[in-house]
Amino acid sequence: MFQEFYKSSEWLTLPLIALVFFFLFFVAVLLWVAFGMRDPRRVDRLSELPFTDRESATHQESIHG
Repeated sequence: MFQEFYKSSEWLTLPLIALVFFFLFFVAVLLWVAFGMRDPRRVDRLSELPFTDRESATHQESIHG
């Protein structure tokens, strides 16, 4: 039953392309995290990112009075 439905479907390739794209993107992110984040200095710099705007704004206010 489903084989006949999918055999005549023209749109079956689009979900497969999206699945392959998502899978490749997911593997790329995993590889980047596993191998690209080995430098502790880089990890420390990235861990401080959420606080950089708040600290720089506070620092600028104290400078400008």
